[in-house]
Amino acid sequence: MRLESIAVVLRRRSPWEAVDLGRVMLRSWARQAYLAWLVTYWPAGLAVLLLLWSSPGYAMLVIWWLKPVFDRLLLHVFSRAVFGEECGVRDVLRALPRLLRSPGVLSGLTLRRLSLARSLLLPVWQLEEQRGAAARARFTLLARRCRGHAVWLTFFCANMSTILMFALLIALLALKPEQGSSLSIWEWFAEERSGLQRVFGHLLFMLAETIVEPLYVASGFALYLNRRSELEGWDIEIVLRGMAPRRTNNWTGCAVLALSGAVLIGWPSVSLHAAAETDPALACAPADSCTAAAADSSRKPRDGPGEVGPARGEPGSARAVIDGVLEDPVFGRASQGWSWRWRDPGTPSDESLPVWLNWIGEAVESLAELLRVLVWVASGLGVALAIRFLYGRRRRLGAGRVHTPSEPVTGPDDRGDALPADVPEAARFALASGRAVEAVSLLYRGALMSLIVERQIDFAAGDTEADCLGRVTGRLPEAVQRFFEALVSCWRLAAYGPLAPSMAEVDRLIVDWAVHFGRRGAS
Repeated sequence: MRLESIAVVLRRRSPWEAVDLGRVMLRSWARQAYLAWLVTYWPAGLAVLLLLWSSPGYAMLVIWWLKPVFDRLLLHVFSRAVFGEECGVRDVLRALPRLLRSPGVLSGLTLRRLSLARSLLLPVWQLEEQRGAAARARFTLLARRCRGHAVWLTFFCANMSTILMFALLIALLALKPEQGSSLSIWEWFAEERSGLQRVFGHLLFMLAETIVEPLYVASGFALYLNRRSELEGWDIEIVLRGMAPRRTNNWTGCAVLALSGAVLIGWPSVSLHAAAETDPALACAPADSCTAAAADSSRKPRDGPGEVGPARGEPGSARAVIDGVLEDPVFGRASQGWSWRWRDPGTPSDESLPVWLNWIGEAVESLAELLRVLVWVASGLGVALAIRFLYGRRRRLGAGRVHTPSEPVTGPDDRGDALPADVPEAARFALASGRAVEAVSLLYRGALMSLIVERQIDFAAGDTEADCLGRVTGRLPEAVQRFFEALVSCWRLAAYGPLAPSMAEVDRLIVDWAVHFGRRGAS
């Protein structure tokens, strides 16, 4: 990315300032943006209108739904113009196939079509070419502090487009030569409006979108640029890149100064060496004195009187630049906020306030106390209802425990007779004696006892046949469940019906009872 050629002054902006920057960008590159919009949006809109000539309302819906595709063309123009590139009509048409194949086209027309932050999401797809989870993560990061502003931008532009469409419609009606009842805006929304009125409504909608949509895309793109500049420090990078040429010149000057210093330091050594060759006393002088002199000279303060301070581009000047950057409010600013806090109940009321205002405060405090009591009462009722619910489901919760009934089941005939040891044989004997109802009663009571003992299913003393079916539903194998339902149905006919069950039906139940419940009915 060539930040040095960017045509926008990058600085610290609030999100609303960034949205307003989009208006300035549109004003600067209006010719390119509107030409790209007119050569693509209007031909497509007229083609859709011709295809759906009999239903202009549906044509308006289709062209509205396809707006994200044409937004990509506007974003292409703005993204080139912001870096100083001229983007003509031919460039837009040449880039159209690539833009239609770029990431996010299908998602922008389906899942994300109704996204209120669509103007901020579009650059992530088109310019960064992010896909899938990477695109979602990138959008979450960019939208962390400015998603609400993108939502309000969508809300404003949608309402502005609607207002413009109504304004154009009212202007059109006002310019009609006829007078009277025909001068009404409501006739354009009646069911009996003509096809010409529907077509004019479609064209007015396209004209309103032509005015508003470039501003929407430009403001969303400016919001995106501002957020990226904030995250990646584009403004600081541009300043540092501007310092690079000066730093190169400063290093050249430093190299010249270093070479001159080396010559000045080396010249006495050469002189001493030449003198030593002519004077033996100098040749025997210790070299430590020169080393000590050099050390003393290195310990002299550089910032003393007459000394030259650090050159521009040296660490001292870099420190000054860094201090200037840190003075920016983004690195530390004071903010004000408010929050609710409990007031001390013992705080006396303000005597300077009116009496009626103190009464309102006392009423509010009384209402707060009442609400607090109601919350505790509601919590207690909720706990009681939860206990009642668990108590009512105690049988199901304890279904896995093995237990023995405290008293035997006497059966629906309420005679209190104990069940025989061999229920099928006793039922077969009663059936042979012509007592079919008694045989079915034995099978029914024996099945209940077997379910209590073997399956640990509880039955209350007042349970009806329907209650018994409800308690065993879902707790028996499928074959046993079907047999028990058939047995209960037969018992209902035998006990409450006008006709006794047939001998063959009872005999079949006896055989099946032995298969599903065994021969032992009671202990």
